[in-house]
Amino acid sequence: MTSGSQSRRRILRKRTMDRVFLLFLATQLLLFRETFSCEEWEYEHNHQCCPKCGAGYRVRQHCTAISSATCVPCMNRTYMDHPNGQTTCFRCHVCDGGAHLRVKEECTYQKNTVCACQAGYFCLHFAEKSCDLCQKHTVALPGYMVIELGTETSDTKFVACPPKTFSATHMSSSCEHWTNCSETGMIEVQPGSPTSDAICDQPNSPVHIAPIVISLALVIVVINILIFIILRKKMTHAKEGPAEEKKEEPNHYLPVPESDQHMVIPMQETNQHSGEPTYTMS
Repeated sequence: MTSGSQSRRRILRKRTMDRVFLLFLATQLLLFRETFSCEEWEYEHNHQCCPKCGAGYRVRQHCTAISSATCVPCMNRTYMDHPNGQTTCFRCHVCDGGAHLRVKEECTYQKNTVCACQAGYFCLHFAEKSCDLCQKHTVALPGYMVIELGTETSDTKFVACPPKTFSATHMSSSCEHWTNCSETGMIEVQPGSPTSDAICDQPNSPVHIAPIVISLALVIVVINILIFIILRKKMTHAKEGPAEEKKEEPNHYLPVPESDQHMVIPMQETNQHSGEPTYTMS
């Protein structure tokens, strides 16, 4: 046997031993893992498997080699909704009225508060089973009809009124057909729209005559006013004419007869003491 053959054998033997060792090590690791693996109803603490506390309870004291775990109920608005190995419970959620949320289900020691939207709102987002974001239901305007009312989880659904129909109020559940005036022997004075019905009236009714009467009355009033103004101006000119003629007439003096030349004419003098006039004969 050559030295080369011996070397190859030694190498093969070493590789085989290495493989056996690795296989043994893997087997031991699996056994170790199984030894320290806890059951589903247990939790691991300090390399020991302790029994889990039930829903509504928490761990007060972990188990030891000689004692089991101690569990106490959740209190002071806290809860635990599953078997656990935790030392604290979860705090109950508060429904924010300012965000239009209300309490749908109260919190207990085994489940959290369930919130829902207030009346007139629907939920836009859920966190597990509880709503945390609300939006106001859309209000259907006149001209539309509601096909599905809003709920806690959905908005109002509505459609526009079909042609020749109308709805005159908000949140109408149906659209009414326009009135056909010709079917009743009437005439249409105002056509219908998506928000109002057609308006009908009797032929030659006061409704049609009224505009004509009002127009004529206005014309008569205007004519009377004009006549009054014209007459008043004429009367004013008639009064002012004779007065002006009197002002323009010259003064006429009667001649004094010669026989009266020696007639005594009174003369006016002023009294120096009293300042009053005195009369003397000339």
